[in-house]
Amino acid sequence: MQLGTGSWVGGNNGIRIAQSNSGVLSRDMLKSYCVRAGNALMMRGTSGNRFLFLGASLALIASSAAWCLTGTHAPTWKHSAITASYIGAQLREISQGNATLFLAYALQNHTDVDYPLEGGSGVFLMSRLKPNGALSSQEQIQLSYPTFLPARQKARVALEITHLFGWPAENDPLFRDRQDKLKELFKWLADVQSFVLFDQANHLQIEFPGAWRELKLAAEERSLTRMLGLKVGRIVIDPGHGGQDTGTVGPKGLMEKDLCLDVALRLGKLIQEKVPSAHVLYTRQNDSFVTLEQRSEIANNAKADLFLSIHANSSKDASVRGIETYYMNFYASPQSMEVARENAVADSSMHDLQDLLKEIVRDEKLEESRDLAMDIQESLETSARVGNRPERNRGVRNAPFVVLTGADMPSVLVEISFLSNPADEQWLMLLDNRQRVAEALYHGIEKYFRDSDSMTTDLAPSSEKGPLAVTN
Repeated sequence: MQLGTGSWVGGNNGIRIAQSNSGVLSRDMLKSYCVRAGNALMMRGTSGNRFLFLGASLALIASSAAWCLTGTHAPTWKHSAITASYIGAQLREISQGNATLFLAYALQNHTDVDYPLEGGSGVFLMSRLKPNGALSSQEQIQLSYPTFLPARQKARVALEITHLFGWPAENDPLFRDRQDKLKELFKWLADVQSFVLFDQANHLQIEFPGAWRELKLAAEERSLTRMLGLKVGRIVIDPGHGGQDTGTVGPKGLMEKDLCLDVALRLGKLIQEKVPSAHVLYTRQNDSFVTLEQRSEIANNAKADLFLSIHANSSKDASVRGIETYYMNFYASPQSMEVARENAVADSSMHDLQDLLKEIVRDEKLEESRDLAMDIQESLETSARVGNRPERNRGVRNAPFVVLTGADMPSVLVEISFLSNPADEQWLMLLDNRQRVAEALYHGIEKYFRDSDSMTTDLAPSSEKGPLAVTN
């Protein structure tokens, strides 16, 4: 779908975008509307606001002039070893006067060898739209990904263009003119439910020279919720142990499986009360045994955005106490490996587990899990300090917990206390204190989503709201 002289996009209700041979773009607009047709997403606000046109070719144009994108709709590689196809695009508001555009592409390796993603052609051409309506000289963006696409494999990449309206200099009157026009329009454009790209995306790092450094690929995998600032979708809460697996038993008989289930249900209730749009799922809601593999499978089948496993720690030294939060990592300390072996009652051998871990590390989901772990640990430590609970902050650690390795989303395991410590066991026997732990976990999760601007909207249809669970 190319920009053409006097061409109409989207039928009679579309925007007419005229481009003369001299490269001048007409700004004659029709009434406000939003039209979606095929791969094209066309939006505009009231007279004078920006409008966005996304299709096989791209044009991002400010009514008072900013810049535009035009050109081919996907990168190409030599010998046709790698093919790419355009998936879609999304606009996200960062703040007033700042936005990010995501362009998504599907890649496929047609060869029997791991092929380097280097030497790709430009995805598009960039030009600034001058105040007089003329386009500046075009520059093609060359893509060279510092990675390999495995043989016969497919991948998805998302190009992230940041500071979308920040290109003109601060002293440019065009920049000042648009400050009061962005927020309302961008909120409208940010309704991604009308144009969803994909469930999950692999983001690869890329560097651009000179003036194009503001164009980059995020160096991490992010769930759609996190990447696009969507809302809290599905949270899976995993109460550790259960059934014949009691977990740690305190000096006075408090069992880890019962403590974890109680805290998990309290946390789920808090989330539903404070964020009604969220879906809360549990790996168990009663005293039943669920294998570690089944726990992560529940989260994956639900396409969860977050997985939290709740446990209580133990030590041969009854004086040891403290709070710690784990995220999955192949490179773990000996102490972390010991804790992992204690909790990892899995069918797989540790050798098989390490092979799986290497594959997951390649998927680069760890950064978000680390962020989540840090937010939860900080919240638990703050809660203990404010409540005059003499708990030691044992920090955020990494270990290859089996329950975390199979999860496709950000996932952490939290040890809320040392149940082997008599004082901690006594403290956790009080229901009010368990509620305090649940509230601290909630605030940690809240901070994680708040930092990604994603805890305020509803992902689910109204008919699907409410707590969901797996009953055994």
